[in-house]
Amino acid sequence: MQRMLSRDDRRPSIAPAARELADTVDVSAIAAAVTAEILGGVWADLDDPDFRATVHRSVLENVESIFDVIGGRTDIASCVPQGALEFAEVTAQLGVPAADVERCYRTGVSFLWSLWFRLACDHADDTGAPLAELIEGPTLAILGYVDHILAPVVARHNEIRTELHATRAHVRRMSLTQVLDGSVDEPSKELDASLDYFVADTHLAMLVTVPDTLVLDETVARLRSAADARAALLFQHGPRSWLVWLGRPLPFTVRHLANLRRELTTSRLVVTVSDPNPGIAGLRFTRDQVVGAARVQRALGVAGHRCLFTSEVRLETMMLADETRARNFVAAELGRLGAADTAAVRLRETLLTWLSTGSHISAAAILGVHENTVRNRIRQAERLLDAPLRPPRTELQVALRLERVLRVQESGGE
Repeated sequence: MQRMLSRDDRRPSIAPAARELADTVDVSAIAAAVTAEILGGVWADLDDPDFRATVHRSVLENVESIFDVIGGRTDIASCVPQGALEFAEVTAQLGVPAADVERCYRTGVSFLWSLWFRLACDHADDTGAPLAELIEGPTLAILGYVDHILAPVVARHNEIRTELHATRAHVRRMSLTQVLDGSVDEPSKELDASLDYFVADTHLAMLVTVPDTLVLDETVARLRSAADARAALLFQHGPRSWLVWLGRPLPFTVRHLANLRRELTTSRLVVTVSDPNPGIAGLRFTRDQVVGAARVQRALGVAGHRCLFTSEVRLETMMLADETRARNFVAAELGRLGAADTAAVRLRETLLTWLSTGSHISAAAILGVHENTVRNRIRQAERLLDAPLRPPRTELQVALRLERVLRVQESGGE
C-alpha cells in the first residue's frame, strides 16, 4: 500500500490507464445500480419514494466524487458531497440507526468495487493494460473516499439524533406535565403520538430509584415484559427517581401483577407500585398513589421495604394526607402508650404485631421472644391504655400503624 501512495500528500497513486478508464464510466448507470443494491440489501421493506430519492441523490454524488478522484480531477480531502449529509439528516429524522447507515455504505462500496473490478478486467482484456494498474490505485481511492466521507456522515446523523431526542423528550415531558396538572383532560391521537403511549389504557405506575438511565432503560424493558404491557411512559421525578407507567389495553390480571412483583423483587430496586387504574385520570391517580406510598416507604425504612405495593400501605397513605389529623388521632387513641421512651416503643411494637397476627404464639415467633413475654407486655399496654385489649381493636391498630410512620418522620428517617 505504501508503494501506491505519493510521498507529498499520501493520496492514492492512480495509473494513467485507470484514469482513462474512469473517464469512460457511465456514472449515472453505476449510481442507479449501486442505489438498487443498497435499497434491496438494507431497506428492502421500505418503499417510501422520498426516502429512495434521498438515497439515490447521495449515491449519485458519492459515485461522481469517487470517479473524479480516480480520474484525477479532485482529491479525497476536497470531497464533501451535500447529498451525503442530507442522507445523514433524513435517516436520523426517520429514526434509522447509525449502524444501518454504516451498513448502507459498506454495501454500496462493496458493490461499486465489484463493478469497477469487472470493468477493469474487461478493459485489460481489450487493451492489454496491466490489471494491477487498473485495480490497486482505484481500490485505495474507493476505500479512502468512504473512510473520509463516512466520519462526517455518522457525526451529522448522531448530531441530528441527539437534537431530536432532546426535543422530543422535552415535548413529551411538557405534554405529560399538562396531563398530570389537569391542563389536558381528554385523550386524543395527538396526545398519544406526543407521549408515544396510549393514555386511554389501564395504567400501573411505579416510582423507581435507579443509579443511572442505562439501568433504567434495561429495567423498564424487563418490567414491561413481565407485566405484558404494550407501552411504557417515563417521567423524571427527582435526581435519581423516575415515574414509570406501564399500560395495557385490557386490565392487569393477578398473573401480571405476580410476574411484576417477582421481577421487582429480584431486581433489588427501590420501588413503589400503584394499583392499576384506567384512562387519563388514571395516570394522575396512580402518580399520586406511588408518591404518597413512597413517603410511607421511606418512613418505614427502605432496607426492609425495597419493593412496596401501595395496597400494602393504603391505610397509612390515606390517613397521612392530613398529617395534623393523623397525629391528633394517634394521640387520642394511644394516650400514655404513645410516650417516646424505649419501653413504650417496645410495647407498641409488640401490641401491633399481636393485633396483626391475632395470636400470642405467632407474635412471639415474629418478635423472637417467649409467648409469656408477649402476654406480659400486653398487660402492661392495657394498664397504660386504661382499657382491656380484646381484638378486634381497629382504631387502636390504625393508631399504632400511623404512629410507626410518624415516629420515623419526626426522627428524620424520611
